[in-house]
Amino acid sequence: MEKRRIIEPQAALTQWQKSLPFKLSLLQLIIASVLIFSTAWVILNIQTQQVNEQQTLLNQNHGQMIIAKLQEMTSQVENQVNAISKIAMLYRHEPELLSKSIPELLSIENQKDIVSGGGIWPEPGAFNRQKFRDSLFWARNIHGELVAINSYNDESFPSYHTEEWYRPTRYFPAGKVFWSKSYIDPTTHEPMVTASSAMWMEHQFIGAATTDISLEKLTQLLRNSMLDMSGYVMALDHQNQILASPNSDSLPQSQPLPSHTLQTFDELVKTESAFSPIASALHLADRSFIEQAVAERVFTQEQMDNLTRLSGDSEREMLSAIVNDNAKNHFSTAKRIASISLAEDPILKGPSLVSVFLMPHTYWKILIVTPIAPLQDTAKNLIEKVGLSLVAIQLFGLILLFLLQHKLIIAPIMGMVQALKRNDSASIELKANERHDEVGLLAKTFLSRTQQLEIAMASLDASNLALEQQLLSQQHFQQELKRHKEQLRSLLDFSSTIIYIKDLNGRYTLVNNKYCEVLGIERRKIIGATDFDLFQNTLAQLYQQNDQRVSHSHDAIHFEEPIPSPRGELIYQMTKFDIRDDEDNSIGIGAIGFNVDLRKRQEKEQEKLLQHQLNQFKEQQHKTLLAQQENAQLREQQLAINNEMAQLIQLHLSKQQSQKLMQNFLAEVMSQMMQEQDRLLAQVCQIQQTADPHQTEIVQLMSEQAVRLRHISQLFTDQQSEIRPLHLAQFIRHLLSLLQPQLQKTQVKVNLLCDEQLVIDGNAWQYLQFFYRLINNTLHHAFKEHNQHRELQLTLEKKDDELHIRLEDNGIGISISQLEQLKKDILQNQCVGTLSCINLWIKEELKGELMVESELNRGTRIECHWPLSEV
Repeated sequence: MEKRRIIEPQAALTQWQKSLPFKLSLLQLIIASVLIFSTAWVILNIQTQQVNEQQTLLNQNHGQMIIAKLQEMTSQVENQVNAISKIAMLYRHEPELLSKSIPELLSIENQKDIVSGGGIWPEPGAFNRQKFRDSLFWARNIHGELVAINSYNDESFPSYHTEEWYRPTRYFPAGKVFWSKSYIDPTTHEPMVTASSAMWMEHQFIGAATTDISLEKLTQLLRNSMLDMSGYVMALDHQNQILASPNSDSLPQSQPLPSHTLQTFDELVKTESAFSPIASALHLADRSFIEQAVAERVFTQEQMDNLTRLSGDSEREMLSAIVNDNAKNHFSTAKRIASISLAEDPILKGPSLVSVFLMPHTYWKILIVTPIAPLQDTAKNLIEKVGLSLVAIQLFGLILLFLLQHKLIIAPIMGMVQALKRNDSASIELKANERHDEVGLLAKTFLSRTQQLEIAMASLDASNLALEQQLLSQQHFQQELKRHKEQLRSLLDFSSTIIYIKDLNGRYTLVNNKYCEVLGIERRKIIGATDFDLFQNTLAQLYQQNDQRVSHSHDAIHFEEPIPSPRGELIYQMTKFDIRDDEDNSIGIGAIGFNVDLRKRQEKEQEKLLQHQLNQFKEQQHKTLLAQQENAQLREQQLAINNEMAQLIQLHLSKQQSQKLMQNFLAEVMSQMMQEQDRLLAQVCQIQQTADPHQTEIVQLMSEQAVRLRHISQLFTDQQSEIRPLHLAQFIRHLLSLLQPQLQKTQVKVNLLCDEQLVIDGNAWQYLQFFYRLINNTLHHAFKEHNQHRELQLTLEKKDDELHIRLEDNGIGISISQLEQLKKDILQNQCVGTLSCINLWIKEELKGELMVESELNRGTRIECHWPLSEV
């Protein structure tokens, strides 16, 4: 029996999926997977953020470089056109000398590659009293030679005084340059943009000097600037017309434009909708700029209307804003007004970042577009490398952990479990004697100290948890330290101020990029050097003295120090401070500097400007005195005009009284005529003895005439009072009965839709004039002879204390052009036809409104309404 029990195989203690080795391995695999994916996700996010930051900085650097080149070009052009204006004012009465001097100025070596022409444009009689047009204009021919062009002086050619590049110069002081929108010159047929400088003599505008910039050369300049850079650049004028763009084969084209116009950015968006976010940002920036200029306007609205009356509707607000903003001089350096990300750039064929800069003086908008580096491949490779490495490490760790766990823990425990199952305490004792470790101790105390073992295990778990928390805290502190180092490095590398640190011997131990850029010296040559190694003795001694003052005072001190640079000495506001260690011992000198060279120059310019404004104030006082004298004369003239107006008012009142008397007279006469007519008709009926057909016809005619007279009486006998209750349906029927001969003659049927209970307070004379003119106009103009079925529908109704009238016919209607002209006359309160005169009368007399709708060969609908309280 015992032998059979030993031979029988024993059943498995647990299922494999519930065994401890499987659970530990599965738990390790899950933890490893979480670590792998979380690590890959963190690395991917960090890399994406760094690439985006680098891309934004790169885009901004490209924009600053392009803006700098454009400002250098525009500054040279402004100096050139100002020089031409000064020469023109100096020799304005010597045309031969001007004809020699101006081409020389236009042929300056540094500018002739981009300047396509220019000249002077005097006011009528300013240079020669015998000439209305007296321009001197030169343009380059196909060989690049300047050729004089006299087309603008021909009488058949439009006057240059009305050109877009000439008119705004009247509002610019001498020395200020107005940059026009882009256009195609009518004489040379070349796309260009013009810089105009006003000429003033003795506070009088005498003309303008111009320099023309070729858009083709400007485009080539921008393309050359982007050769060593990824992306492209696009330039827009202040009206968002395209000045310069990428290569024509990569830029999508919209519908063909007229030969005398240039493409706008909105027209480009119609072809490529991917540019829509840029267009929206441009419109928002333009609207903000216009609102700011209007809020701080310098010139009156009347002046701006006079300036922009020849400009297009979409260009007037921007031109007015530029003139006002230039007078305020809000900004003098380029500024970024928008930054947009495009998911799919039509030119770069991929995602891109667009930065929009606004240039001062020219008000051009420069679009810098650079591609966003693709992250998918980089991220995929990174995840594959990191993932494979982590998986390999985790698998190796799992195998090693499984083997160690099985040998050191699982196998002894399973042995003790088997012994306990067999109740073999001797085996457990043997295990305890063989092993002198924790497993042996466990075997010795397992049966008698189970509770103590559980407490010990709980304590061990708590210790492990505390250790893990301590490790996590240490890792967090390391990450924080790394982040702070990265922030400090970024601050030093991208700061616009100069920063450096010296040791106690005066040797540089740390410098930032800006300091190297200002000095024009590489970092490796600065680190370890002293001031005497880098600068002249005079500057080095000055720096050393300031450092010694900081060391002795142990406090931060501010200095103004000159810093040598490749562009000359620059003045910097330096803050130097003593650097100390934890034991309060001095270990070096730190310095932070800000460029104040521009501020120094601006202070000098402000002094000159203040003196100029003082002189202008004295002149303004003199003008004010003259204006007061003119105001006194104007008050006398105003008094005389008031007297004349009083006489005219009395005359108008007299006419109104005469008209009222005439109305009463007509009413009385009509009443008398009706009485006489009735009396005569009664007598005729009494003496009628025979059935003469002629006499019967006469009686019929007299009866009809009496009826008409009754209608006329009803329309005229109530004119003695200004306002009375008026039964509107009955009033219209009297009028239609009076018009019956005309309706029969024109074969028109009138349908009246009016509430029989509609009674209003109104002047019957006014209503008679209105309805008679309205119906009579329709009878004369609405129908042709071939119309068989002619109808008029007159609808009257009262809504919200307003009288609404609608007259509809089925006549010939009004053509589209005539209807548009009629609506324009009604909108402008003109009196050039019956309907437009009725509209003006309704607005002035009844405070109402008239509207006309018509369809050719379908009929016309006239609607009007006015408040009943106003009648």
